[in-house]
Amino acid sequence: MKQYTLSSRLTIQGGDFLKKLAIIFISLFLLLAACQANNSDAITLVSQDNEHPIQGSDNENFTLPEGEELAVDISDIEKMNIGAEMPRLLYADNNIVVMQGTFGVVVYNIQDSIVTNWISYEQIKSYDLLMMLASVSQDGKTIFMGNDDMSNEFIYTYQYNISTRVIKKTTQQPSNLFSPITIDTPGYNEEYDKYFDLHYLTGDKIVEMDNSFIYLRSKDWNMKNLQIVICQYGDGENKVFDVFK
Repeated sequence: MKQYTLSSRLTIQGGDFLKKLAIIFISLFLLLAACQANNSDAITLVSQDNEHPIQGSDNENFTLPEGEELAVDISDIEKMNIGAEMPRLLYADNNIVVMQGTFGVVVYNIQDSIVTNWISYEQIKSYDLLMMLASVSQDGKTIFMGNDDMSNEFIYTYQYNISTRVIKKTTQQPSNLFSPITIDTPGYNEEYDKYFDLHYLTGDKIVEMDNSFIYLRSKDWNMKNLQIVICQYGDGENKVFDVFK
């Protein structure tokens, strides 16, 4: 049987003590680094006034509920009815389509075939936009919103950045807004009825591209059946996107 001297036992115990001390030191260092990374300027705070997250200390910028683009929850929209009128086309280009309806305002990415932004009426109640009317900037980057109370001169009071999903107060009225083309009512339209399947509910707003135009349609009054259609002027061929499927 091996015999250990007092000196060897002290050496072993001393080595264990140094190991424990090193572990404690490393833990304290990592904790300090984490605290520095989460300083007060980097923390996302919540405003007590509007209950929307505020980025940094700038109280003019509010962020609507957000997450990854794919995480936009449209399950509530799928259960809605279209209502008295077809959703209104606000903007379209080769990448996105923006529309307003009973669901609020939605941005649909054509390239990825997915809804990337949703501003619901419930979300903007705290901004006194009970009768929201929206328009889109000419470059398709900003949505301007105001309260259409029909009693006073209409003004835009908030603007929403499509890329960052940040909403803030509008300091001056926009001067260059995108304007879709309003056509005669589908079904009574000599120029465009040849392109439409009149078994569908069809919107009266279109956006013209190079050799095509974009419009909205639905086979019934269920919002889940809403479609974006890109129609070629030459041969009438359609490319169809299901917005909420």
